[in-house]
Formats: sequence, structure tokens, C-alpha cells
Amino acid sequence: MKDHVRDYATAAFRFWAKWQGRENYVDYLLQDLQTQKSSGTGSPTEAVLVHKERIIRERHAEIADLDAVEMVIDLCQRHYPYIYRAVEIVYLRAPDKPLEWGDIKSRVHDAELTIPASQRQIYYWLKKARLLFAEERGLRIG
Repeated sequence: MKDHVRDYATAAFRFWAKWQGRENYVDYLLQDLQTQKSSGTGSPTEAVLVHKERIIRERHAEIADLDAVEMVIDLCQRHYPYIYRAVEIVYLRAPDKPLEWGDIKSRVHDAELTIPASQRQIYYWLKKARLLFAEERGLRIG
């Protein structure tokens, strides 16, 4: 069966790993607003608030991805530690470095040895995490 959300979900997990959550990403997006606020009288102006709302609205999909990944990570840490560990080893490692051909397979092998679990089990856990992400994000699964 074809996994339609595989690449999207993988990218979302790696995006989350890069920013370590929504708050860091939103803070990054709003950095220039902090500079504007500190140079003024201390209270945010209407223009700054409008700018903030516009930035968040424009980046809504990215923020929703981060929120969905956050929910999956929290769920897995609390209830499915092996799934979390597989996601951590395979998807969350070195998020700034683009994935190259064979990276996932190599990381799955590392997870096999670290967890320990079979390669088949690792791939199953990764798929489960991707499906949890798709469900949380409201994506069409089939």
C-alpha cells in the first residue's frame, strides 16, 4: 500500500527538529517585531500587531505542522516510547542537513541496534508516527 503522507510527514518531523517546537519558530518569525517594540515607547503599536497577525496568518500551514508534530511527540513520549525513540533516531537527527539517498535506511539500521528492534518493526513505528501526524494535521490518509 502506498504511503501518501510519507514525504510530507517526514519533512514536518524534520522541520520540528530544526526549530524544536512552535514557540521557537514563531519567535524567529517575530524577531524584527521585538526590535521595533524596544525602540518605541514600550507599548506595541497597532501596526506591529497587524504585522504580527499577518506573519502568523501567512505561516499558518507551517505552524499547524509544528503543532501536529508536537502532539505526536508528546503522545509517543507518554504512551509509545519505542515509536518516539525510532522517530528521534531516524527523523529528528541532523535536521539542518538535507536527507540524501540512503540516509533513512542507515538511520533505521542505527535504530535497530540502539532500541533494539527489527528493521521491519522500526519501519512500522515510523509509519505509525506518520499516520498519527496525518490524523492530527487533518490530512487525507488514503
